[in-house]
Amino acid sequence: MGDHTLVWLPGLGGSPADLERAAGLLPSGIRVTSEVPGEGPVMVVGHSFGAVAALRFAGDLPARVEAAVLTGGFYPPARDGRSVSVTVRDYARHRALYARELAGRGRGPRPTMKSARRLALLARLGLHPGTFHTLADRVRCPLLVVHGALDHVVPVAFAHAAAARHPTWSYHECPEGGHFMHRDAADLWADVVGTWLAPIVSVHPR
Repeated sequence: MGDHTLVWLPGLGGSPADLERAAGLLPSGIRVTSEVPGEGPVMVVGHSFGAVAALRFAGDLPARVEAAVLTGGFYPPARDGRSVSVTVRDYARHRALYARELAGRGRGPRPTMKSARRLALLARLGLHPGTFHTLADRVRCPLLVVHGALDHVVPVAFAHAAAARHPTWSYHECPEGGHFMHRDAADLWADVVGTWLAPIVSVHPR
């Protein structure tokens, strides 16, 4: 069996190094790269903003993409069956926890022109959920959503609502997971993603 290529698409400020440990824990036969090869089938994993890139890539080139994984991905704001007051209160708490997390790490926003353009795209998708879902509807390959219940960048309710809107997607929620599960809980992340990818790899041996 030859290698299956898994393309890592990081979020804003992310790097290929973020997935190094988890990559080594995935099933044998999966080769991880951050460069999209010029030809041949691939699997894609998108984190945060990279999830949008993964959806676009899979939708544009359906014949090339065997599977897609969205981890800590961006999704449009959603009530997910909750009342308006509960949704607003929960999102305010979510933003406060995110600000506290940044302060605890001594980090603040460092905007660049490139990141500003990407954030503007996310804002448009957030304000126009139909555009996001149209993009997602174009994906024909198996797709897994992995999201942490403690993600303070993208509320887990947003991920759950998006997965409910696309019933062919697989959904895995990790109760103790945060936004960077692939880096901070590499063993758990690799087990979830590797278990899901294993049948796909075995069905399409190379």
